[in-house]
Amino acid sequence: MGDMTGDPPRELLVDAAPAPGDSSDGSGSAMAPIVLTALVAGGAAKLVSPTAGLVCLFAAIALWLVVKKPDEGRFVLRVDGALVVTRERRAEPIARVALDDVLDVTLDRETRAGGRGGAPTERVRLAVERASGEPIFMPAERITPIEAQEWQGKVRVFLRAHGWLPRDERALRASAS
Repeated sequence: MGDMTGDPPRELLVDAAPAPGDSSDGSGSAMAPIVLTALVAGGAAKLVSPTAGLVCLFAAIALWLVVKKPDEGRFVLRVDGALVVTRERRAEPIARVALDDVLDVTLDRETRAGGRGGAPTERVRLAVERASGEPIFMPAERITPIEAQEWQGKVRVFLRAHGWLPRDERALRASAS
């Protein structure tokens, strides 16, 4: 947060998350791994032996632990002479970009076909466009368009508080001078 002198806050915690229970992202049933594990372990226990059922259950748990992505936490934007993008539980920064090299904060949209004849769904993530290199995308999982638009505004306001201008406004100021 900013201090009593009116300085803008140095950090912004991007806490963009999908709505609770949002299963419309096309990712399929969240219950499938649990149900399949129970069916296979139960079938092995019934048809082979109880020990075989336990082996199947422990193998599924071990596979889940190996495949599971580590939770690096939320994104943190910090202005410290430059824009530093980090994650809460990650030691090294994702990117360090001079504010003048940040061109814009846009939305990266993806439309997925609706399942079982349903309407297509759109999921979005923020993209911090920079002059050199690929955009920085956040959050890790795509979110609903309304949530993304809200966070796009918050990130832009945060950067503007530190003197940043989007590329189109820089061009207008340059042509007006």
